[in-house]
Amino acid sequence: MPVEIQIADRYKFVALFENCRYDRVLIDSVLEGHFGRAYADSPANPAAARLDSAEFTMLGGNPEAAGVKDLLRLAPIGYVTPQTAEWRHALQDEFGPRLRALPFTELSAVALDRVHLVRLTGTLPALFELKRIDRALAERLPADMGNEYCFENFYSLDDFLERGIGYCIVHRNKIVSAATSFARSQRAIDIEIETVAGYRKLGLATVVGAQLVAHCLEQGIEPCWLAANAVSERLALKLEYVRGDRYETFFISEEPDAVDENY
Repeated sequence: MPVEIQIADRYKFVALFENCRYDRVLIDSVLEGHFGRAYADSPANPAAARLDSAEFTMLGGNPEAAGVKDLLRLAPIGYVTPQTAEWRHALQDEFGPRLRALPFTELSAVALDRVHLVRLTGTLPALFELKRIDRALAERLPADMGNEYCFENFYSLDDFLERGIGYCIVHRNKIVSAATSFARSQRAIDIEIETVAGYRKLGLATVVGAQLVAHCLEQGIEPCWLAANAVSERLALKLEYVRGDRYETFFISEEPDAVDENY
């Protein structure tokens, strides 16, 4: 049976995830003890392990290990990116028709230029304000954006304010666009950008995204960008990210043929 690995012992399982390329910020966040839960098939001689961060699960080690099926059957399980063909087969064998493949594009920060990013922040339309997210703005963010999952990879609002990073654009005292750290490890963040319907195609996502990425470069933080659609990919390219590999994340539904409307 799987055993839960406490924060103080997670360093022992780093080797099982060292070759994992995808979901790297989430993996490191859990292994470093910032958020989430960790499980392994054995506390003393682990062959496979599972990390959970909000709705996301990351798998490492040997997908053919005897304890893998028990790790996969821990509930709940929502989104999983197979790191290898072998892990993909293990997921297909276990979940079959419950799997829905969601395409993503990985974008590289290698060519980012702070001067270009700062120039983009200067294109904000009149009557809009660009602000760093403080406590007052963070408290309003879920309601103003209509997104209750803004801080789902943080333990609390206080945890986000301590470890997370965010900027937003305010119009007539309402937050209408925001760029935040979806997840945070010691060295990097995953970026999430959202604009309220009715305020799109005004260049707001460009401005707020450029500000967050510029801040990361100034602080020596890697701003990781994963595009789930063409709009996100175009925005990343405008900020001078470089297009990388395309890959798939599985959404595991409770019943066959279910579809997650968030994607």
